[in-house]
Amino acid sequence: MYLENLRLINFRNYEKFETGFSDKINIITGNNGIGKSSVLEAVHYLSLTKSFRANRDAEAIRFNSDHFVSIGTFVSNDGIRENISISFSKDTGKAVKSHGKILANSRDLIGKHPVVLLSPEDIITTLGSPSGHRKFMNMTMSQVNKSHLSRLLSYRGVLRQRNSAINLAASGGKAYENTLDALEEQMGELCNSIWEDRTKFINDILPEFQKIFSDLNEGKKEGTIEYRPSVSGTKNEIMEELKQRRASDFNMGFTTRGLHRDRLVFKINGRTLKKYGSKGENKTFLIALKLTQGKFIEKRTGIKPIYLLDDVFMELDRTRAIETIKYINGIGQVIITTTDYEEWSGMIDFEVNRIGLS
Repeated sequence: MYLENLRLINFRNYEKFETGFSDKINIITGNNGIGKSSVLEAVHYLSLTKSFRANRDAEAIRFNSDHFVSIGTFVSNDGIRENISISFSKDTGKAVKSHGKILANSRDLIGKHPVVLLSPEDIITTLGSPSGHRKFMNMTMSQVNKSHLSRLLSYRGVLRQRNSAINLAASGGKAYENTLDALEEQMGELCNSIWEDRTKFINDILPEFQKIFSDLNEGKKEGTIEYRPSVSGTKNEIMEELKQRRASDFNMGFTTRGLHRDRLVFKINGRTLKKYGSKGENKTFLIALKLTQGKFIEKRTGIKPIYLLDDVFMELDRTRAIETIKYINGIGQVIITTTDYEEWSGMIDFEVNRIGLS
């Protein structure tokens, strides 16, 4: 699967923009601030129906405009084309269309045209914060398992309700125990199933990750990932833990345990990456993690995802850059942005599609 073309209207700094892509490696070049990352953001919209740079769709609208449109044509392994468009208007909201017809549920698009994103912000989010750890797991599994996505959305809804009940009880509300009992039963079931999903996911990807990380470091370093759940066990065990923590949660004003507090620990040669890793090691770890993510999606769906690599070579030494280039050649469609193409283009010994922005 690959993206054949892209057309933008009033998206970020583009009034109008159109380009075609190779099904292999595409390199978008140009100065900072010219809109390279915006192209990747538009592709991300077409796959996951949302931005990776903003929480609100309105932020992607061009200044002094009232809407944006991102349109692309995906080509399947069988050569079947699908035209996807994502539009957002300040007046009417978001519309997701396939071949011009609005999808009743935008979630139906997720997983059809999977993407793997690597951006400079990922070092802070994916590697640096527990919320980023959870986002990495959620985004990966949701693209291969619609049931997992449904469970996540259900959990978020129940969590909001429990937090509301906690606040009501803390402010003197009387009728809260029956409500909390019912909500904790739902949370127990959801936490148990998502915990099992996450445990299996980390166990599944770990061998592939360790191989890729070792290859990128010429076999000189070993990386590992550890899953640290906030709660685990059977439905009843999790329910009991939530019940035991009610007094503490009343004092805090929110639910302090649950899968929304899960985290990952990343290590290189047994040392914690967050505490001891250099910028180059962090970047290499992230590249290995995202390449592993792509391999997992391909293995589970039979679809090669599109790799969106924003400034992937920043903070990499020449050796790691060369190993990365070797690895991405042949993994599927890759769209890379860079300001320093001339500095590392000599490392490339295969054909690329260069898209110059000015």
